[in-house]
Amino acid sequence: MTQTSRDQVWTVVDPDSENRWGERFERLVFVLASANVVAVVLSTVESLDARYGAYFDGLLVASIALFTCLYVVRLWAAGSAAPDAGRSRFAFVRDPIAVVDCFVIVTFWTGLLFEIRLFESGLFRVFWLARVLNLSWFRHSRRRFKRVLDAQRSDLGIAFSGAGMLVLVSSTLMYFVEGSVQPDAFSSIPETLWWGVVTLTTVGYGDVVPVTPLGRLLGAATMLGGVAFFALPSSILAAGFFAERTGEQARTGDRAQTGTQTQTAGRPSVQWCPYCGESLGSESSHGWPRTD
Repeated sequence: MTQTSRDQVWTVVDPDSENRWGERFERLVFVLASANVVAVVLSTVESLDARYGAYFDGLLVASIALFTCLYVVRLWAAGSAAPDAGRSRFAFVRDPIAVVDCFVIVTFWTGLLFEIRLFESGLFRVFWLARVLNLSWFRHSRRRFKRVLDAQRSDLGIAFSGAGMLVLVSSTLMYFVEGSVQPDAFSSIPETLWWGVVTLTTVGYGDVVPVTPLGRLLGAATMLGGVAFFALPSSILAAGFFAERTGEQARTGDRAQTGTQTQTAGRPSVQWCPYCGESLGSESSHGWPRTD
């Protein structure tokens, strides 16, 4: 097939295609992926699995075969000889949707060849639900979210690093404070990390709690620190989304103003009478000369 044929195929099978047929094809793929997710959920019900298990298995095999063929076709069509095509096989392989497809396909065929029950059952088909983010309806929001993450990457890194340090420090201190009193609950620092994560996220399961006064004081300080540190990522993302939306509105307003100026360029400005609504030209619409 020629390069032109390859480009035509890519316009349809491209996961990010904005072509009308490409968007319809991606919706069909999403419907098939969603059907697999529903099948995985329903197959865990014993009565339904006993009655429709053969249909679930048939859908699994057919879907994996179709997605395998689709992945191969996309990998072939992604290659382009044009330097300005803006796509390549490497870029396609790195695409999140392609990574999910490759992961599900490889785990299934690996489980089938080596008789690994967990992989052979196609359990990882639930990851196909991520295709909802690639639908044309959410594509603009997804790109906005990516821009916000790129812009706030350093701030988010500091926030998550601080939260991780707080988890480790509080868990270490709690181990030395409560380890001798509750050797089963705080047997080591890795075991105490469970208490640190649960406490810092303010979930508070209550399965592991300090009993000494110093331990409770440390637990209270940890909870207060968790409220402060774990709220930072949300506020950073909220500020980033607000700045991004403000920038989009400003860019939209600039484009609209530029278009208006372009349309009115070279035209004489028209003034209107505030009383009768007629244009104030050399003559009125009644043919009378204008009197100033």
